[in-house]
Amino acid sequence: MLNKKNVISSVLSLALGCFLVWLILRFTEVDLAEIVASFYSLNPWYAGLAITALIIHTFLTAFKWGLVTQKLTPDNQQPLKFYLFYTTLGSLTMQFMPQYVGMVMVQNLALRIHNISSFSRGFLSVVYDQFFNLLIPLLLFPASILYVLGYISLSVAVFIWIATIILTHFIIKKWHRRLISQLIKILAWVKQLKPGKNNGTKLKIATGSDSILGKQFTLYLYWIAVVRYAVWIVRGVLIAIAGGFKIKLWAIAFISPIVQLAMLLSFTPANLGLMEFSWIGLLGLFGVPDSSAVTFALMQRFLYVVAVVIILAVFAVVSFVERFALFTSKQN
Repeated sequence: MLNKKNVISSVLSLALGCFLVWLILRFTEVDLAEIVASFYSLNPWYAGLAITALIIHTFLTAFKWGLVTQKLTPDNQQPLKFYLFYTTLGSLTMQFMPQYVGMVMVQNLALRIHNISSFSRGFLSVVYDQFFNLLIPLLLFPASILYVLGYISLSVAVFIWIATIILTHFIIKKWHRRLISQLIKILAWVKQLKPGKNNGTKLKIATGSDSILGKQFTLYLYWIAVVRYAVWIVRGVLIAIAGGFKIKLWAIAFISPIVQLAMLLSFTPANLGLMEFSWIGLLGLFGVPDSSAVTFALMQRFLYVVAVVIILAVFAVVSFVERFALFTSKQN
């Protein structure tokens, strides 16, 4: 929830993130004017494709969250635009406060304000959704770190990626109920550790084939998460092409899971500063200059915000048109 403690921590984390970016620019001797100039020299077609990929990624994120919430609250269905709006709003919010305060807070508030679910079910839907968001980069991490450090070749790394994705499908298919049940128990245990909560309250979850524990539903969520992450990698490649960076495209693909998992330890908004440090260090292993790595990292952040603002602007225009049409009909 948004309280004094969260506000203070968000302000401090934002200040720390800005300070880290300042340090990066200072010690890498990157001129801020050059970074701004590189934004103006973006290839408009590839930049547009990158923004489109980011919008698709946001859509898939909202769609997945909606599926989970609707399974937990079948009597209170909401349209996809509801989940898309609050997912987008959460994406914008986490630019100013730590990700798992910003995004999770917005999603929880949305479910509670609109009386869609109880606190327990809302908590479960949000955390369960976040679990699938992190599952794919977690699965790809071992091969990624081995390739980036030069211990395995590109062909071996790609093979391990594909094999891991397919093997996980069969693991879920065979042991999905046991795995998800254990996850729910862990989440319930974490919730009970919070002070002031009633430890005697238990979260009852349906166990039928059409429930959140259903095999087909779990596999469906898994493959949505796979496609979602593939779109995220494509987005990075398109940004590199749009900016004219001399970066190996496979390097971007294999570094992405490492950088994304680093956000688990993040205490700055959207990993501000720390993400840039990560890209500098990891791209440096591929011979990419610090200036290119910094500009590439900041360009990812900038285009992400642009995509989020575009979605929110579309919502604002649609809302205005609907209200204007309603007002006109009442006048007539």
